[in-house]
Amino acid sequence: MHSGKWNARRTTCVALMVVFGLTAMIVADIKNPSKGQSEDHLAVMAADMSHALVAGGDVNSVYSNAKSGGALLIKNITAESWTPELTVEYQKKLRESGWATLESKKLREVLLCKNGMLARIDTKPSTDASHGIPRMIYGFSMSYSANSLRTCGS
Repeated sequence: MHSGKWNARRTTCVALMVVFGLTAMIVADIKNPSKGQSEDHLAVMAADMSHALVAGGDVNSVYSNAKSGGALLIKNITAESWTPELTVEYQKKLRESGWATLESKKLREVLLCKNGMLARIDTKPSTDASHGIPRMIYGFSMSYSANSLRTCGS
């Protein structure tokens, strides 16, 4: 008699887990950008970053990716070619392309937003070992994801 109640409870528990899992997948899919949206935003990010990089700085490494869930573009600038003025010039060029400065609580970065995309310009160097040899770089990145949509208010 107890095994019948146990089986009913177990079946109910499994059913609830399946419903919860499906609901979580649907909610995640709604909030995350599609692959097409990510590819479109990556194209905009690449054009806007190229426009900003006209101001100077030698690119050390590049990474870009667009998939279901978001897009990411990173161009690391060698520390040897960096000047504090580049932060100002990159911001200026991005604002020319429709980006707006976002208040950041961190002193290590400048943040800008455009149509749900988030750009970050590091103001302090970090180490990049993507070529196998550690180098000091300043990161310049752009992202489009559920997180950037939330951060940028779009």
